[in-house]
Amino acid sequence: MNTNLLYIPYRETDIIDLGNELRNIIKMEYFQPSSNFDRDLQAVRNLRNNISNLKNEQVNNNDETVCVQYYHQLSNVIKKFPDECVEFSWYGTLGYGRSGPTRSRSLRIEQLNILYQLGSYFSQAALMESRYSDEGLKKSCSYLQAAAGCFNSMILQIQKENEKETGMIRIPRDLQPETLQFLKSLMIAQAQETIWQKSLASGMKDSVIARLSIQTSEYYSTAAKYGNSSEFIKLEWINHVTVKQFHFKAAAHYRVSILNHEGFKYGEQVASLQVALSSCDSAFRKKKYVNDFVIEDLQGLTETIKSTLRVAEKDNDLVYLKPVPKENDLAPIPGASLVKPILPPAIESFDDSSVLFKELLPYLIVQVGQAYRERQDSFIRDSFIDPIQSLNKIMYKFITERNLPASIDTIQKPENLPESIIQHSQEIISYGGTKLIEDSLNEIAKLTLESRHILEGCQERLKIEADEDDIMRERQGSQRWARPKSSEASSEFINKINKMEQYLDQAKEGDQFIISQYHEIEPYLQLYCGGYKELIQFIPNSTYVKLDTKINEIIIKLRELINEVSRIENQRKQFLTRIEIKARNNNILPSIIDSFKKKQRKLYEENAAIDERSFEDVYAKHITMFNSDLRFLEDSKHAQIALEGNIDDLNQEFESEYQHTNNESQYKRQEVLQTLENVYTKYLELISNLNEGSKFYSDFIIKSNSVLKECDEYVYHRRVEGRELEMFLNNQAVPVESVGSQQSAPDFPPQPMGGTWNPNNGIKFG
Repeated sequence: MNTNLLYIPYRETDIIDLGNELRNIIKMEYFQPSSNFDRDLQAVRNLRNNISNLKNEQVNNNDETVCVQYYHQLSNVIKKFPDECVEFSWYGTLGYGRSGPTRSRSLRIEQLNILYQLGSYFSQAALMESRYSDEGLKKSCSYLQAAAGCFNSMILQIQKENEKETGMIRIPRDLQPETLQFLKSLMIAQAQETIWQKSLASGMKDSVIARLSIQTSEYYSTAAKYGNSSEFIKLEWINHVTVKQFHFKAAAHYRVSILNHEGFKYGEQVASLQVALSSCDSAFRKKKYVNDFVIEDLQGLTETIKSTLRVAEKDNDLVYLKPVPKENDLAPIPGASLVKPILPPAIESFDDSSVLFKELLPYLIVQVGQAYRERQDSFIRDSFIDPIQSLNKIMYKFITERNLPASIDTIQKPENLPESIIQHSQEIISYGGTKLIEDSLNEIAKLTLESRHILEGCQERLKIEADEDDIMRERQGSQRWARPKSSEASSEFINKINKMEQYLDQAKEGDQFIISQYHEIEPYLQLYCGGYKELIQFIPNSTYVKLDTKINEIIIKLRELINEVSRIENQRKQFLTRIEIKARNNNILPSIIDSFKKKQRKLYEENAAIDERSFEDVYAKHITMFNSDLRFLEDSKHAQIALEGNIDDLNQEFESEYQHTNNESQYKRQEVLQTLENVYTKYLELISNLNEGSKFYSDFIIKSNSVLKECDEYVYHRRVEGRELEMFLNNQAVPVESVGSQQSAPDFPPQPMGGTWNPNNGIKFG
C-alpha cells in the first residue's frame, strides 16, 4: 500500500481442526452424544479455517464477517466448554519476520487473538480508502477508530484478567498492554491525522488546523512512548511515529505563525517558525528506515517553513523590530481531539438465532452437577457410612471388652474352631489380608512423597519470586522500586504453605502410628490368612466341662444375642448397598439440567454468575430422598444400645455363675480366642485408618495443587507488574529526545473537546 500511514499485519496461526477437538471434549466430558452437534462442529471448523487464511493487503468485507462471526461463536463456546480444552498456536507479526509460535490452551486467549485480527482488518481497510475524497477520508477515519476500539477492548479485558486473584489466564508476551497501547495509540493518531487532512481539503481556518495538528502530534507522542516500552515494536515504526510527532508539532506552529502574522505579532511569528523548524530538524534525525512518502511530506513542510522563516526574520529585523520570545514563553496551543476508540457495533451485538451449540449443556453445569454429586457422596459418607462404621466399632469394642464370644466358645466348642473366628478369617482373606495393608501403606508413602513435592513446589515458587524482587529492588533502589515486598505481597500464600506443612507433619505422626499398629497385629493376621489349618493348630483345646442347666441357659441366650450382633451387622451392610444403589440410580444432574433450562434466560439476561449456589434449592430437594434412610439409621442405633444393655446384663450373670468352674485349659483357650477377637477389631480399625490416611493425602493433593496454581498465578502477576514498573522506571531514565514523546506534551497539555467527530457531520467544537 503506497501511503504515509501504517497498517497492522494479521497475526498468523497454525491450522487446527477445532470441530474435531470440541467433538472429543463432548465425548469425554459431557452426557450428550457428539453426533447431535455435527452441524455446529462443522460450522466452527470452517470459521477457524477461514481465520487461518486471512491475507495482508487483500482485505475485503468477508474478512470482517468471518472474524466477527468467529468472535461471537467463541463467546458461546467459552460458555459451553472448559477454557483450557484446546491448544492454539499463534505467531506475532509486528517485528522482523514472524515470532513464535505462542501456544495457549485457552479459548479466551483465542478470542483475544480474533479481536486483534479485527483490529488488523480495520487498520488495513482504512488504508484502502481514497485519501483524496471526502467520503474516503470519512470511512478511513471510521475504520481507524474501530481498529483502536478493538485494541482498547483487548487492553481492558487483559487488565481485568491481571486484576483477578485466581483463575487468570497467561497473556502472551506480544499481547502485553504496552504493545497493545502502542497499536491503539497509532490507530488514534492516524485517525486524528485523517481529520487533519480533511480539514486541509475543506479549507478550514488556520486556528482549527493548528489545534488538530498539535493533537495529532500528541497522539503520535503517546504512540512513540509505548513503542519504546515494547520489545515487539520494530525501530522503523518507532521512528515513523516519532517523525510524525515532530512533523505535526511543526505543522501546528507553522499555522500559529500565520495567525501571529495576521495579528501583527511579528516576534511571536518568528518564534513559532523557529519552533517549527527545530521540530523538523528533530524529525529528520529519526528518518532512518522511515517510509519515503513520510519523508517527502516532511521535506515539503520543512522547505515551506524555511522560506517563510527567512522572510519573517528579515522583515522583523529590518522593519518591525519586535522581540522574539523563547519557546517556553509562547502561548500553548490547545489540542482538539475529535477521535476516540470505538468498538465496532458488530462486536457489541449479535443475532442469537445463529448461535452454535444451543442445545449443548454448558460445561459449568456439568461441573456443578459433578460438584453436587461429590456433595451427595460426602453426605452419604458423613450421614451413613461413617456413622455405621463408628457404631460397628463401638459394638465390636463392647463385645471384646467382655471377652465375647471367646468365653462361651471356650465352653461350647472346646476343640472346634468358633464360627466367629472362621468368619473373621474368611473376611480378612477376602479383603486381601496383609497384602492389602502393605499395598495401602505403599500407596500412602507415594501420596506422602507427592504431597511433599507439591509443598516444596509452592515454597520454591515464592522463593524464586522473592529473589527476583530482591534483585530488582537492589538494581533500582528501594525508593524507586515502589511496590510491596515479596514477604508482604505473598503473606497469604506463606500462611497457607505453613498450614500445609503443619498438616503434613501431623499426618506423618499418624502414618507412624498406623505402621506400629500393623506391626503389632501382623503375626496374627498372617495366622488368620493361613485359614482353618493354621488356626486349629494355634488355638489350644480345653477340657470338656459339664454345665448345669442355669449356666447352659445363660450361654444359649448370650449366643442368641451375639448372633443378633451379626444380624445387625449384615443388615447394615445390606443397607449401605441399598444406599449406594439409590445414589447411583438417582443422579442429581437431570434435576440441575431441568432447573437450568427454566432459569437460564434470566441468568444470562441478568449476567448473573452461574455456580453451585444457583442450584442449592435443587440439591436441598434432591437430598430429601434419604430421609427414610436417616430414620432407619437412628432406629438401628437405638436397637444397638438396647442390645448392648441386654448383653451386658446377661454377661454379668454368666460371669458370676461360671467363675467357679473355669479350669486352666479353658482359661488358656479363652485367652487365645480373645486375642484373635481383639486382632480382628484392631484390623478393622487399621483398615479404617488406612482409608482415612489415603483420603487425607488425596484431598491434600487436590487442595495443595490449587494452592500451587495460585502461586503460579501470583508469580506471573508479580512478574507482569514488575516488568511494567521496570519499563516505567527505564523510560524515566531515557534521554528526552530519544523517547520522542515529550516535546509537545509539557508545553501544550491536551484540552479534550466536548464530543467526538461523526463522519456524517462537519467538524465542530464544543
